Amino acid sequence: MSIQDLPPEFEPLLNRLLDSPDEEISQSEFDQFQTFLSTNPEAMQYYFNYLDINLGLQSDMKARLKALEQTSKEQNAPQPQPVVRRTAMLRYSAVASCSLLVGLLLAWSFAGFFPGNQTPDPQSSTEERTYVATLTRSTDCVWGSESPPEFSGQRLMSEDLVLEQGVAEFRFDTGVRLIIEGPTKINLVTSSRAKLDYGKLVLHGYDPAPEFSLITPLLTLQDIGTEYGAEIHRDGEVDLHVFAGAVRVAPNQKNDQFSESVIIQKGQARHLNDRKIEDIQLEPALFKREVPGTQQNEQAQRQELRAYDSFHPSEILDPEQTSPWQNTGIGWVNPWRTPKSGGRAEQGLSRPHESLARTEVAPSQLGLLELRGASSFFRKLKQPVRMDINAIYYISFYMQKIKTDQKNQSYQYGNFALLPSVQQEDPPKIRIGMSINNYAILQAGPQIIERAPPLQSGETYLFVTKIVASEKASDQVFMRAFAEAEPIPDQEPPVWTCVTTPFEDSNVFDVVRLHAGKNSAYLFDEVRIGSTWSSVVDPDRPRLVLEQ
Repeated sequence: MSIQDLPPEFEPLLNRLLDSPDEEISQSEFDQFQTFLSTNPEAMQYYFNYLDINLGLQSDMKARLKALEQTSKEQNAPQPQPVVRRTAMLRYSAVASCSLLVGLLLAWSFAGFFPGNQTPDPQSSTEERTYVATLTRSTDCVWGSESPPEFSGQRLMSEDLVLEQGVAEFRFDTGVRLIIEGPTKINLVTSSRAKLDYGKLVLHGYDPAPEFSLITPLLTLQDIGTEYGAEIHRDGEVDLHVFAGAVRVAPNQKNDQFSESVIIQKGQARHLNDRKIEDIQLEPALFKREVPGTQQNEQAQRQELRAYDSFHPSEILDPEQTSPWQNTGIGWVNPWRTPKSGGRAEQGLSRPHESLARTEVAPSQLGLLELRGASSFFRKLKQPVRMDINAIYYISFYMQKIKTDQKNQSYQYGNFALLPSVQQEDPPKIRIGMSINNYAILQAGPQIIERAPPLQSGETYLFVTKIVASEKASDQVFMRAFAEAEPIPDQEPPVWTCVTTPFEDSNVFDVVRLHAGKNSAYLFDEVRIGSTWSSVVDPDRPRLVLEQ
């Protein structure tokens, strides 16, 4: 773009404004110049380029525009005379005013609000909000924010949260955990950054994750393989106690007293603001390093396990493969059936003395199920998995693909699925298992996710799934396939094999289906559906339920 492309009146006005300190420019001419800038994008861009080249605009446009605005207010007061003599000070004032106008107009134009444009579609300028963390546990919490978390396990987007009292744990999607103690005000900015206005917290770092930034009013704390406790006072000053690893501390604004970041090491404690650092006594007891748990009685633990089946027959017949396994376990409306709404499943697939469980099980839990050649078994749940309410569900089962001589690789999949009992031509489902490529696979909502590496025939895998259902927000499903050599953690893992993006679902899934493709054979065992992680991985939980 050149000056020749602009209206012929623009260049003389620009020259009169900028070039000759002895020229006079009338208020009407000055107004005309500003009109060119506000109505002609090319003129505005040309003027902006001129300032950028000849006046050296700072990279921090916000700071410069603020300074220019202040200069304009102080030095460009309205003049009563219709003609203004352009002194050096007025000339700079006029440039400052135009610079401010240009900055504002550029910001408006980039956002789609340039004069003459149509009003932009609000949806087009709104970034898609994504989940950044999960409220994993909470005790005696009273929330004061406008949209407080409603239940443990709830997925959370970037938002302000005020905890008036109690203790809560957030697990960010990077694996970092934050435990906050009320009163605390926090904003979950991203999965690797949070802003804390005031309050107390303990951060548990996660080595594979990027450094987590905690932004306080005066300082930014970055973990380096860390566990630390921090109390942020109302005046912004920080008491920092480092229990493991190290913390990098930097002021939010540079100054002479605290010009560079410092590193606080394990076993050290400091009182900090943005201008000084003082040693204090390390006191781990000042912080809640984990969320206090309430000891559950056995009745409460039993209630968390909603459905269970180990395929242990009520009696063992001769031959034992014909033993009746179809009506065992708890939490079911009817026996296992072959078609979804048809008759009783056929005999001959039970192995009553075997188990896929990785820990020793009670005799009443022995048994597993073998499926071959396009066979499907269905069973209805007493307590459905409802996607139209706020709830968390966990599912686990053992599965092993049997090695066969089948050379046809197609239809060699096997899976567990949740379905609605309402008849539909293409029913919605949540499906977990092995794909035809032997990959772990998760299907939920509109998404089908496969993840390498391939799972091995003849090896038993524990599949654990977490379903986050929300009445008014998006839903999400997580799945982890544990190999035999992998330990099962006491708490849900920070890393999952397959994770869906958030989606909308209001279905009620009240039927479980086990399925093996027509060219394959699979073993299934220890099917559980519960409301907590421990209810589907704790080896003793089924025994408590069966004893009841």
